[in-house]
Amino acid sequence: MTVPPRRDPDRPDRNRAGSRPDAPGTSGPKDSPAEPPPTAREQLRDLRATLGLVWQASPRHALTFALSNLLGAGLPAANLLVGKHLLDAVAQAAQGQVTYRALLTLLAAQVGLVILGSLLSTVQNASQQLLGDSLQHSVSRRILDKATTLSVEAFENADTYDRLQQAYREVGSRPLGVATQLVSLAGGVVTLGSVGALMTQLGVWVLPLVILASVPGVIISNRFGVEGYRMLRRQTHDARVQNYLGSLLTSDTLVKEVRLFGFEPYLLGRWRAYYLGFRAQLETLVRQRSAWNFGASLLSALLIGLASALILRRAAAGQITVGDFSVFVLGIAQVQNTVSGLLSGVSGIYQNLLYMRNLYAFLELPGRDLDAGEVWEGRIESIEFRDVGFRYPLTTRDVLRGVNFTVHRGQSLALVGENGAGKTTVVKLLTLLFQPTSGQILLNGLDAARFSPRSVQREMSIIFQDFGQYQMTARDNVALAESDRLNDDAGVQAAVRSAGAAFVDDLPGGLDTPLGRLFQGGRQLSGGQWQRLALARLYFRQASVLVFDEPTAALDAQAEFETIQALRAQAAGRITLLISHRFSTVRLADTIIVLEGGVITESGNHEELLARAGRYAQLYDLQARGYAPGTPAGPPPQP
Repeated sequence: MTVPPRRDPDRPDRNRAGSRPDAPGTSGPKDSPAEPPPTAREQLRDLRATLGLVWQASPRHALTFALSNLLGAGLPAANLLVGKHLLDAVAQAAQGQVTYRALLTLLAAQVGLVILGSLLSTVQNASQQLLGDSLQHSVSRRILDKATTLSVEAFENADTYDRLQQAYREVGSRPLGVATQLVSLAGGVVTLGSVGALMTQLGVWVLPLVILASVPGVIISNRFGVEGYRMLRRQTHDARVQNYLGSLLTSDTLVKEVRLFGFEPYLLGRWRAYYLGFRAQLETLVRQRSAWNFGASLLSALLIGLASALILRRAAAGQITVGDFSVFVLGIAQVQNTVSGLLSGVSGIYQNLLYMRNLYAFLELPGRDLDAGEVWEGRIESIEFRDVGFRYPLTTRDVLRGVNFTVHRGQSLALVGENGAGKTTVVKLLTLLFQPTSGQILLNGLDAARFSPRSVQREMSIIFQDFGQYQMTARDNVALAESDRLNDDAGVQAAVRSAGAAFVDDLPGGLDTPLGRLFQGGRQLSGGQWQRLALARLYFRQASVLVFDEPTAALDAQAEFETIQALRAQAAGRITLLISHRFSTVRLADTIIVLEGGVITESGNHEELLARAGRYAQLYDLQARGYAPGTPAGPPPQP
């Protein structure tokens, strides 16, 4: 089941449950702006790249497929020639001019050609299947490798998901289609040349007329194939939205809320609105294609009829034999199929390369090398934000402006502010998931930009507000923080105890129990239990910086108290950054920063901020009044 992501208030709006993924006030599909067609140079570049993908996937199977195809391309002409001689020989045998042994010799040659064709076809099909499997794995691996290099900002852009979906859609058949069609083109040239040489002996106009009869249908197929591609490209975003709407109706985690509020009809209505929009475009395309196909078939029939009339006139004049006529009758289908295959192959390569451009567009997205830079060594003793600002790409609003603070080893820093104030962005900058737009982040007095993000991140451990719920074993959910220590039972058990996740001992398989409902045998946990495992994952990594983003949001009062006590113990001798809406947790920090609109407006410890009677004191008072007996409920705080 697909679970919608939780909303991150610090990043620009994008598709989420309960909001319209398209323009405000609309409920159906919308067309994306048409992209200009690729140039010939771009197509040649993509063709070379695609052939390179095919060859690298499996050189042996690619070569076997090509050779077997080319060898088989000469068989149609050979079959026509042997068949012609066999028919002429039968006609002569009736007059006593050919012996039985000569007939058997021709029959043996015909049977041999059939056997050879069957063998080549078997080899060709086997090599194509194995090549396709290798290619699918190779391209899928390239897509996944590319995904690991994309920055976090890229994943917060809906266009990235469109490109990723388009890339995955082409994995199955497009690269192989380009290669097979190119090989088929070469084979078609061999077939057409050899069969055409036989048919030209029947008359100078016969072959051109048969070839012309094949052209209209291919032109129509090419035209509407391109239109089909453009239609799918326009529908990519809307199809993703429709799939998302369908996932809301089938999600195991959302079914309770959907049923309770009863908005199934609304979701179904929007889902069907997208379908009807797709259907209207499809009907228009099908009607136009059917009309043009009928016209092409009519023209083709007239041209074949004219060629047949020319042959029959020569037959009436006694200028051709029975074998010659068989070459014409069988050759018509062979030439038409070959010409259609050639023209369709050119068209197919063009269309497949259009789809391959989707794959290359994804692979060409700018990436971020997390291992680039100097390797950080040792513990992080201090973190300083010096006039740090941040703005999301393609936006005009600064999420953070002029942020300054310093925190040292053994100290804890808490961030407080309303939703969208920039708290989560600070965390992403501190953990080097983002790079600041302006200013500097200093680690132990050194510019963090000098060091590879991966090496710095090894000294950091975090629990995000939208923490991961991995449909794996309980052990994996903890030890993924350092995957090279998956078998460290003592470390996993210690992290579980620190997080108060003793419930894992009661699971059927203990730490080796599969979790979640995605796979058979999985055991579902409550939100609080999942959060405890996320805390255990944080504690499992022996990091010098701990980041807690709403670490007690899903916990009850007792669990929250136990977690805070564990947090106190774990924070000793480390740098701790804390984000929480609960002041019972925030007040633990040595320094509390209040963010408003991406700017720090207050800073100090709990007592100092209360004494200033500023925004922090107002928020604290609002929350405290909610616990005071007999106090009227005020508006809910938004720290």
